[in-house]
Formats: sequence, structure tokens, C-alpha cells
Amino acid sequence: MDNYIYFGKRGFYSALANASVQNSDTLTTTNFGKVPANRAFDDGLTEDAVGLEVFVRSASSNASTRGSAFTTDAVTGIAFTEGADATATTSEVGDVTKLIPASYVIASGVIQIRNFATDGTNGYLVNAADTVIIREKLTSTNTALTTGMTNSQAALFKASNYLGADPVDSGTTAALASLDIDGTALDITKLHFKQGAGGTPANGTAADEVYITHLAGKFKEVCEAMEELYNGSNAKFSNGMYTFTDLISGKVTELDNRLGIRGCHLVIR
Repeated sequence: MDNYIYFGKRGFYSALANASVQNSDTLTTTNFGKVPANRAFDDGLTEDAVGLEVFVRSASSNASTRGSAFTTDAVTGIAFTEGADATATTSEVGDVTKLIPASYVIASGVIQIRNFATDGTNGYLVNAADTVIIREKLTSTNTALTTGMTNSQAALFKASNYLGADPVDSGTTAALASLDIDGTALDITKLHFKQGAGGTPANGTAADEVYITHLAGKFKEVCEAMEELYNGSNAKFSNGMYTFTDLISGKVTELDNRLGIRGCHLVIR
């Protein structure tokens, strides 16, 4: 009997602010799993309704950076008064600010962050060396992020349709910083599967892909995990089906813990 491997999506994207500064790189079906819908900063939506969490991790110390709506570091819980000038508006190296929906608009997949100079309450002046981290919220009520046939919320693959894995080169992919909000280094591994109709790259048909964002240096262990599941040597949930990751459901698998999985998205062709 063939084994089956299940993947559940949770969008995660981490990139240097670089040249765009106030704008994130474009979120696409390939790098996030779904293009979030356009929205205005003043549309009144809650974070759950938007379905995203947006963070800025500071790489430098800059005055007049952060709006008055932001008072506490999203990672440490420490109040933003630890700078040399003891003001919450000055960012320090390693500060993590969690933006609120009133801080940004979304336009064609781009998160456009309001500038502190324009909005002293909800704005944030992003530095080119900062990291912008975007993740799908676990309590999201935005079903538009998790529906659609092209890039699904979840997929179940026959283990025998697994074709192999590749590390995603962050140096050539939209200047990915590959950092979590706490500064933990992350890597991305791309898993390839035959299409449901049997298509493979060898016969000119693109394969289905699963992108796993995980702790840096875990590529070999991801490959070993796929070997375990292929051979059925992991604990079965039922009838030969194994769950690799399903973070958005609130479930944490053994592989989530072992590999430090932060995100997963699928490109189902």
C-alpha cells in the first residue's frame, strides 16, 4: 500500500527592506502561497480579518522611526524606551515592531508601510537594512488566503510521487533575509512531486511544489524526514497517511519541532 504525505499551508515571508524601503517585496503564489487582497490602511479591518502579521526587525538605531501606537517589543515584551535617548520613537538594533492593520496598505501583493513622517501614530520609517517579516496569522478569519484550487490550503501526495528536494537560494530570491522575528536564521527547502495527472519535469510538465521554511542548516534533515515518510517508518495517523506540517490548524507535529518549521506553502499546478 502506498503511503500518503499531508502538508498544510501557513504563509511566511522574510526579506530585507533593501531598495524598496517602505514597500515589501511582492507576495506571490510562489513565495507566499497566495496573493493577499488589496486593502486600504483605514478600512477598519482587524488583524484577524486581514489574516496577516507584519513585523519590522531593526538593524540600526534611528530616531523618529516608530509611531506612538507601538510601545512594546514584539519578541521581548520590553517597552520601547531602552534607547540612548530613552524614547519609544527611536529604533535600536534588534528591536521588533509588530505593525497593526492601520500601518499598511496592500497593493497587488505589496505591503506598503506608512512612513512615520506621514503618520506619527501608526507609521514606521523603515531602514534599508531592516528585515520585514510577514506571516499568515494562526487565528486568521480571512478565508481568501486559504482557498482556491491553484495554490491550496493543503495537499495530500502519494509518497511514490515524490521526486526530490532542492534548497532555495535566498541570494537570488527577492533578497530574502531568511530571519525569524527573533533573529533566528531560516532556510527554505522546495519539495517536488509529480502532478496528480502524473506530470514531471522530465516530460516537460512542471511538478507540484511544497516550500518549507525551517531552521537554517536543516536541509539534510528535511530530506531524511521525507525518506522516513516515504518508507512509512514514522508513526501513522491512520491508514498510511502522515502529516508533515499543518501549523495553521494549530497542530504541531514532531517534524515541526525537529525542523523548526515556520511556514509552508504549496504551488499546485
